[in-house]
Amino acid sequence: MHKHAAGRPLRILDYGCGSGQIVRLLREHGLDAWGCDVFYEGGDYSPQIPMELQPYIHRMLGNAIPHSDASFDVVLSNQVFEHVPDMEAALIEIGRVLKADGIAFNLFPDRGVWREGHCGIPFLHWFPKKTNARIYYTALLRSLGLGYFTKGKTIMGWSRDFCTWLDRWTYYRSLAEIHAHFGRIIGQTRHAEEDLLHARFDGRLDGLPRSLQRLIVRKMAGLVLVSVKKAA
Repeated sequence: MHKHAAGRPLRILDYGCGSGQIVRLLREHGLDAWGCDVFYEGGDYSPQIPMELQPYIHRMLGNAIPHSDASFDVVLSNQVFEHVPDMEAALIEIGRVLKADGIAFNLFPDRGVWREGHCGIPFLHWFPKKTNARIYYTALLRSLGLGYFTKGKTIMGWSRDFCTWLDRWTYYRSLAEIHAHFGRIIGQTRHAEEDLLHARFDGRLDGLPRSLQRLIVRKMAGLVLVSVKKAA
Protein backbone atom coordinates (compact mmCIF):
# COMPACT_ATOMS: atom_id res chain seq x y z
CA MET A 1 0.00 0.00 0.00
CA HIS A 2 1.58 3.26 -1.16
CA LYS A 3 -0.99 5.62 0.28
CA HIS A 4 -2.53 6.31 3.64
CA ALA A 5 -6.26 5.72 4.04
CA ALA A 6 -6.65 9.51 3.79
CA GLY A 7 -5.28 9.35 0.24
CA ARG A 8 -1.93 11.01 0.88
CA PRO A 9 1.39 9.22 0.22
CA LEU A 10 2.72 7.25 3.16
CA ARG A 11 5.38 9.16 5.08
CA ILE A 12 8.31 6.82 5.73
CA LEU A 13 11.56 7.24 7.64
CA ASP A 14 14.57 5.06 6.86
CA TYR A 15 16.35 4.91 10.22
CA GLY A 16 20.06 4.37 9.62
CA CYS A 17 19.73 5.18 5.94
CA GLY A 18 23.41 5.17 4.96
CA SER A 19 23.86 6.63 1.48
CA GLY A 20 20.09 6.81 0.94
CA GLN A 21 19.50 3.93 -1.47
CA ILE A 22 16.21 2.94 0.16
CA VAL A 23 15.10 6.57 0.39
CA ARG A 24 15.73 6.96 -3.34
CA LEU A 25 13.80 3.79 -4.18
CA LEU A 26 10.81 4.78 -2.07
CA ARG A 27 10.67 8.29 -3.47
CA GLU A 28 10.85 6.91 -7.01
CA HIS A 29 7.69 4.96 -6.13
CA GLY A 30 5.86 8.10 -5.07
CA LEU A 31 6.28 7.75 -1.31
CA ASP A 32 7.14 10.62 1.04
CA ALA A 33 10.42 9.06 2.18
CA TRP A 34 13.09 10.54 4.44
CA GLY A 35 16.29 9.24 6.00
CA CYS A 36 18.40 9.79 9.09
CA ASP A 37 21.69 8.37 10.31
CA VAL A 38 24.38 9.05 12.89
CA PHE A 39 27.00 8.39 10.17
CA TYR A 40 29.26 6.84 12.79
CA GLU A 41 32.98 6.33 12.33
CA GLY A 42 32.58 2.62 11.69
CA GLY A 43 30.23 3.20 8.72
CA ASP A 44 29.98 6.79 7.44
CA TYR A 45 28.30 6.79 4.02
CA SER A 46 27.39 10.47 4.04
CA PRO A 47 29.89 11.38 1.27
CA GLN A 48 28.02 8.98 -1.03
CA ILE A 49 24.60 10.64 -0.65
CA PRO A 50 23.54 12.04 -4.05
CA MET A 51 22.95 15.77 -4.10
CA GLU A 52 19.29 15.39 -5.02
CA LEU A 53 18.68 13.28 -1.89
CA GLN A 54 20.51 15.50 0.57
CA PRO A 55 17.41 17.62 1.47
CA TYR A 56 15.64 14.43 2.61
CA ILE A 57 18.44 12.93 4.71
CA HIS A 58 19.45 14.31 8.09
CA ARG A 59 22.32 13.63 10.45
CA MET A 60 21.29 12.53 13.92
CA LEU A 61 22.87 13.95 17.07
CA GLY A 62 23.17 11.07 19.47
CA ASN A 63 19.90 9.15 19.56
CA ALA A 64 17.72 12.12 18.62
CA ILE A 65 15.75 11.81 15.38
CA PRO A 66 15.51 15.30 13.81
CA HIS A 67 11.74 15.15 13.17
CA SER A 68 8.70 16.14 15.18
CA ASP A 69 6.46 13.84 17.24
CA ALA A 70 4.01 11.56 15.41
CA SER A 71 5.26 12.55 11.97
CA PHE A 72 5.70 9.18 10.21
CA ASP A 73 3.39 6.33 9.21
CA VAL A 74 6.29 3.88 8.96
CA VAL A 75 9.83 3.79 10.36
CA LEU A 76 12.02 1.11 8.82
CA SER A 77 15.59 0.00 9.42
CA ASN A 78 17.74 -2.40 7.45
CA GLN A 79 20.70 -4.00 9.25
CA VAL A 80 20.94 -1.17 11.77
CA PHE A 81 20.14 -2.36 15.30
CA GLU A 82 23.20 -4.59 15.58
CA HIS A 83 25.16 -1.31 15.51
CA VAL A 84 23.03 0.58 18.07
CA PRO A 85 24.65 0.68 21.54
CA ASP A 86 21.48 1.84 23.36
CA MET A 87 18.51 -0.01 21.89
CA GLU A 88 16.06 1.37 24.44
CA ALA A 89 16.93 5.01 23.66
CA ALA A 90 16.73 4.35 19.92
CA LEU A 91 13.31 2.70 20.18
CA ILE A 92 11.96 5.50 22.36
CA GLU A 93 12.86 7.96 19.60
CA ILE A 94 11.32 5.76 16.91
CA GLY A 95 8.15 5.48 18.98
CA ARG A 96 8.10 9.24 19.40
CA VAL A 97 8.12 10.01 15.66
CA LEU A 98 5.64 7.25 14.78
CA LYS A 99 1.97 8.16 14.49
CA ALA A 100 -0.61 6.23 16.48
CA ASP A 101 -0.90 2.77 14.93
CA GLY A 102 2.24 3.50 12.92
CA ILE A 103 4.49 0.61 11.97
CA ALA A 104 8.15 -0.03 12.78
CA PHE A 105 9.65 -2.48 10.29
CA ASN A 106 13.12 -3.80 11.11
CA LEU A 107 15.56 -6.30 9.64
CA PHE A 108 18.67 -7.11 11.70
CA PRO A 109 20.49 -10.11 13.19
CA ASP A 110 20.19 -11.28 16.76
CA ARG A 111 22.91 -13.15 18.62
CA GLY A 112 21.59 -16.48 17.38
CA VAL A 113 22.31 -15.82 13.69
CA TRP A 114 24.86 -18.25 12.25
CA ARG A 115 26.62 -15.99 9.76
CA GLU A 116 28.39 -12.81 10.82
CA GLY A 117 27.12 -10.81 7.86
CA HIS A 118 29.72 -8.05 7.84
CA CYS A 119 32.62 -10.37 7.03
CA GLY A 120 31.15 -13.76 6.13
CA ILE A 121 32.83 -15.68 8.97
CA PRO A 122 30.24 -17.97 10.61
CA PHE A 123 29.69 -17.74 14.37
CA LEU A 124 32.38 -15.06 14.82
CA HIS A 125 30.04 -12.85 16.88
CA TRP A 126 29.59 -15.71 19.36
CA PHE A 127 33.15 -15.27 20.64
CA PRO A 128 33.79 -12.90 23.56
CA LYS A 129 34.98 -9.47 22.46
CA LYS A 130 38.67 -8.53 22.61
CA THR A 131 39.95 -12.11 22.78
CA ASN A 132 42.83 -13.70 20.90
CA ALA A 133 40.67 -16.78 20.32
CA ARG A 134 38.37 -14.64 18.18
CA ILE A 135 41.27 -13.43 16.03
CA TYR A 136 42.82 -16.88 15.55
CA TYR A 137 39.45 -18.41 14.69
CA THR A 138 38.94 -15.69 12.08
CA ALA A 139 42.39 -16.27 10.64
CA LEU A 140 41.79 -20.03 10.43
CA LEU A 141 38.59 -19.64 8.46
CA ARG A 142 40.10 -16.88 6.35
CA SER A 143 42.96 -19.27 5.44
CA LEU A 144 40.29 -21.72 4.23
CA GLY A 145 38.95 -19.09 1.82
CA LEU A 146 36.11 -17.58 3.86
CA GLY A 147 35.58 -13.88 4.44
CA TYR A 148 35.24 -10.86 2.19
CA PHE A 149 36.24 -7.19 1.97
CA THR A 150 39.82 -8.35 2.54
CA LYS A 151 41.34 -5.44 0.54
CA GLY A 152 44.56 -7.29 -0.13
CA LYS A 153 45.49 -7.57 3.56
CA THR A 154 47.38 -10.49 5.03
CA ILE A 155 45.31 -13.15 6.76
CA MET A 156 46.33 -12.06 10.25
CA GLY A 157 46.15 -8.37 9.42
CA TRP A 158 42.62 -8.69 8.09
CA SER A 159 41.59 -10.87 11.03
CA ARG A 160 42.91 -8.43 13.63
CA ASP A 161 41.43 -5.39 11.89
CA PHE A 162 38.02 -6.90 11.44
CA CYS A 163 37.79 -8.26 14.98
CA THR A 164 38.72 -4.80 16.26
CA TRP A 165 35.94 -3.30 14.13
CA LEU A 166 33.49 -5.92 15.35
CA ASP A 167 34.46 -5.31 18.98
CA ARG A 168 33.87 -1.59 18.64
CA TRP A 169 30.85 -1.27 16.40
CA THR A 170 28.52 -4.25 16.89
CA TYR A 171 26.07 -5.19 19.64
CA TYR A 172 24.48 -8.60 19.14
CA ARG A 173 21.56 -9.17 21.52
CA SER A 174 19.50 -12.17 22.52
CA LEU A 175 16.09 -12.74 20.98
CA ALA A 176 14.45 -12.44 24.40
CA GLU A 177 16.05 -9.03 25.02
CA ILE A 178 14.99 -7.77 21.59
CA HIS A 179 11.40 -8.93 22.05
CA ALA A 180 11.23 -7.31 25.48
CA HIS A 181 12.43 -3.93 24.19
CA PHE A 182 10.24 -3.81 21.09
CA GLY A 183 7.13 -5.00 22.89
CA ARG A 184 7.49 -2.64 25.82
CA ILE A 185 8.51 0.50 23.94
CA ILE A 186 6.82 0.26 20.53
CA GLY A 187 3.95 -2.18 20.89
CA GLN A 188 2.65 -5.47 19.58
CA THR A 189 5.43 -7.16 17.60
CA ARG A 190 5.34 -10.09 15.20
CA HIS A 191 7.89 -11.94 13.08
CA ALA A 192 7.68 -11.73 9.28
CA GLU A 193 10.76 -13.61 8.06
CA GLU A 194 8.62 -15.63 5.67
CA ASP A 195 7.78 -12.43 3.77
CA LEU A 196 11.47 -11.79 3.14
CA LEU A 197 12.00 -15.38 2.00
CA HIS A 198 9.01 -15.10 -0.32
CA ALA A 199 10.39 -11.94 -1.92
CA ARG A 200 13.95 -13.28 -2.19
CA PHE A 201 12.96 -16.57 -3.87
CA ASP A 202 9.84 -15.43 -5.76
CA GLY A 203 7.62 -17.71 -3.71
CA ARG A 204 9.49 -20.91 -4.61
CA LEU A 205 9.90 -21.82 -0.92
CA ASP A 206 6.36 -20.98 0.15
CA GLY A 207 5.54 -24.68 0.51
CA LEU A 208 7.90 -25.05 3.45
CA PRO A 209 6.37 -24.87 6.94
CA ARG A 210 6.25 -21.30 8.18
CA SER A 211 8.37 -22.19 11.21
CA LEU A 212 11.10 -23.53 8.91
CA GLN A 213 10.93 -20.47 6.66
CA ARG A 214 11.41 -18.22 9.64
CA LEU A 215 14.27 -20.32 10.97
CA ILE A 216 16.12 -20.19 7.64
CA VAL A 217 15.96 -16.40 7.48
CA ARG A 218 16.74 -15.87 11.16
CA LYS A 219 19.84 -18.07 11.05
CA MET A 220 21.19 -16.85 7.71
CA ALA A 221 20.16 -13.17 7.55
CA GLY A 222 18.40 -11.99 10.69
CA LEU A 223 15.09 -11.12 12.25
CA VAL A 224 12.24 -9.42 10.43
CA LEU A 225 10.17 -7.66 13.08
CA VAL A 226 6.97 -5.68 12.51
CA SER A 227 5.78 -3.60 15.46
CA VAL A 228 2.63 -1.51 15.71
CA LYS A 229 2.83 1.56 17.93
CA LYS A 230 0.62 1.44 20.98
CA ALA A 231 -2.34 3.81 21.02
CA ALA A 232 -1.84 6.82 23.25
